[in-house]
Amino acid sequence: MKSIRFIRHAESAANAGLPTSDPNMIPLTENGKNAAEHAALEYDGAIPNLIVVSPYLRARQTAEPFIAKFQNAKVESWPVQEFTYICAEKCIETTFAERKPMVEAYWEKALPDYVDGPGAESFREFVARALGSLAKLRRREEENVLVICHGILMQAIEFYQKSSEDPADPDSMRRFHQYMPKNPVPNLGAWNFPNPAVNRDQAGHGQGKGAIGNSTRPARSPQPARKIIRIERGDGNS
Repeated sequence: MKSIRFIRHAESAANAGLPTSDPNMIPLTENGKNAAEHAALEYDGAIPNLIVVSPYLRARQTAEPFIAKFQNAKVESWPVQEFTYICAEKCIETTFAERKPMVEAYWEKALPDYVDGPGAESFREFVARALGSLAKLRRREEENVLVICHGILMQAIEFYQKSSEDPADPDSMRRFHQYMPKNPVPNLGAWNFPNPAVNRDQAGHGQGKGAIGNSTRPARSPQPARKIIRIERGDGNS
């Protein structure tokens, strides 16, 4: 049976509350780099034939130790980057706390086709991109695929791929916004397809919830769980 495992990137500078600018170039913290190394070292799931990586720096840095470990896997960059819905020009050298009023105003509007400016995309475009990536993954011949990506993208795939929700409907957009904080994906959180189970805890070593590997040992990642709360309604810079 085909196995597709999605993993959210490790702790980024934005997750740690630091000011950032270009959402494409936000790096991991040292804590995040260490956590990614640990997760790759402890990974004991199916050996991937294909590793798909978001073009965003924080995802690429997270992927590095996995790529080093699975040297026979194909590595491809796909448009599985995070949902960036606030114009990048408005976010230069800002923290998530400083961007929060813009984030809240965006979701309050609930306009699926609204584009905030250069570097942003509409909600409908984002969902189409997320589901398009999942459809492409399903068509690939590789049996075991590892996808290093982002939290809101993982939430969108889980929310929309198993429902009749229409992302062009403002009410559906509102329901997704309400769904996000109730179903958080922590840094290095993972879930599997075709039986996705979002990791509600820190990345661990078992199948399903809390899963990066195959055993049932508890997580030992050095990444602090207290960082999770600031990113559950992220803005593309998380």
